[in-house]
Amino acid sequence: MHLSLKNALMSGLLFSILTLANAQAHSLPKQFPEDNMIYRPGQDVGMAPYRAVSLYGTNQFALTYDDGPHATRTPKILDLLKEFGVTATFFVLTSQINETTRPIIERIVNEGHQLASHDQDHDDNNGETGPIYKSELSQSIVTLEGILAEMGVHQREMYYRFPYGAYGKARTYHHLNVMKEVSRELYGENCINFVFWDIDSSDWLPSITSEEVAQGVKAHMEGGTAYSFKAATVNGRRVWTKVSYQITKPLKGGVVLMHDIQEKTLSATRLILTEAKAKGWKVVPLNISKEFNYGNKECVLK
Repeated sequence: MHLSLKNALMSGLLFSILTLANAQAHSLPKQFPEDNMIYRPGQDVGMAPYRAVSLYGTNQFALTYDDGPHATRTPKILDLLKEFGVTATFFVLTSQINETTRPIIERIVNEGHQLASHDQDHDDNNGETGPIYKSELSQSIVTLEGILAEMGVHQREMYYRFPYGAYGKARTYHHLNVMKEVSRELYGENCINFVFWDIDSSDWLPSITSEEVAQGVKAHMEGGTAYSFKAATVNGRRVWTKVSYQITKPLKGGVVLMHDIQEKTLSATRLILTEAKAKGWKVVPLNISKEFNYGNKECVLK
């Protein structure tokens, strides 16, 4: 082969390899705040960059439950999950952990579920000052780690979900920059992995039924009618109404958002798990997906 042609081909091959590597680098999961990025308030926002795309098309989904622990409903959810032999992630409000609910937290861990933070309370983080957000985030993590330590359990993954999924719009700071600060102070490395969702069950809507909640999840797996919501002002009050829509290109996988404080979620969970068993859909833990895998991170509280 002529030397110049060979060099050209080699250069082209090298360019292709570098281009592919660059594309892969930019498509890597971004659920951890990026170490070398300074996030900009009001600009670096939104959920779209943080989907669990590795689960799409796999017929696999992760169940996640927010706002607990609830003294009576969370145990019933745990009963259902045990009955069907699956695990979930519980994003708990640490202000709700007390003498009554502490055994429920321990049961979550003992039965193989993931314990995660939904912050100390359910206030919109966008409306909090930087010091308050940092203090409450840190305290929620320390509280959960303290419980795990008392149980003799090391849970390497520490997931966090913003209340309402709201972040990045505070005027003087960005939540992900603060999250990195908290991670460094508590763990010495970037260890808090934030979680949004791909499939919103809308189970908190007053007008939605258990059957519609389950139908909405089903639609994201195979197409059909799903349910969202819109806001309106009625007699001076803000109310949320149910809106149906059609899914023609289902995700066929992802992270499902539900709430273990809702009574209707109990029946909806049974319907979802029954459908999954019949259709061969697999319920998987968050750390199965590339976006929520901790790789070689140790993440031990200092």
